[in-house]
Amino acid sequence: MNIYISSSWKNRQRVREVAVSLRICGHEVYDFTDPACRKTPEIPPERFPVQWDPEIGSYAEYITSVPEWRQAVECNRAALDRCDVVVLLLPCGADAHADWAYAVGLGKRSCVVGAPKAGERTPTHMWADTILDYDHEIPGWLTGGCPRWPVSRDDKRGL
Repeated sequence: MNIYISSSWKNRQRVREVAVSLRICGHEVYDFTDPACRKTPEIPPERFPVQWDPEIGSYAEYITSVPEWRQAVECNRAALDRCDVVVLLLPCGADAHADWAYAVGLGKRSCVVGAPKAGERTPTHMWADTILDYDHEIPGWLTGGCPRWPVSRDDKRGL
């Protein structure tokens, strides 16, 4: 099964751990944080720390000022077009949600894993085929054929 993991760069370690675990279960996984999965360079937020400021210029100028951003979103879109399933790891921001929603719109199976930050909610998460509490529940939801990976009692995410 071809799986796309959508999340925040702030979750990069978690995304990589989930990707490795799903690969052990025999799945092909697109991990946006893994340079081996990309045809474009990594673009974590710390590489481009300048945030858009309406006092300085237009949003169109800002968003098109970094060519790597277009390359990255096109690479992600191509991976979303190829995937069978998209996994949204919460908490995350607008870009991850846009990727997930794009896949849902294409009719891909999807799951939301985790929870948003306290005080936040996204009712469109109900578009997902399932909402899981812990990462280790993903393989069972996908196929039921791969055992769950080890869980630490101390890890609330269930990695």
